[in-house]
Amino acid sequence: MKAFQQSVLSALLASAAMAGFSSAWAHATLKSASPAKDAVVTTAPKEISLQFNEKLEAGFSNARLFDSTGREVTADKASMDAADPSVMKLSVPALAPGKYKVEYVSVGHDGHRRKGNYAFTVK
Repeated sequence: MKAFQQSVLSALLASAAMAGFSSAWAHATLKSASPAKDAVVTTAPKEISLQFNEKLEAGFSNARLFDSTGREVTADKASMDAADPSVMKLSVPALAPGKYKVEYVSVGHDGHRRKGNYAFTVK
């Protein structure tokens, strides 16, 4: 019985340790965006704003905007918000009505690179 109790205790301790470490290995994931995923906006945005769950590494994180033909419409590199480095901003030129795709790469403090994308429409 004592060996069984030690096995159970070891398993519980290992589970608790892994649970504590899992948050330390979390990746920078997108929490919200403006314009939002699948949004239909009547006024074209002048800026794309992406909010992540943690501070981003500016040198390795970026976003780009593409029109419905796949042509990139942004020329500038995205930047991190000076007041909140978990927010990435991308300046956008004047947009014609149509569907647009935002592609982003986020790298958090753990160094893991995550890619994502979403679309929105300008009426």
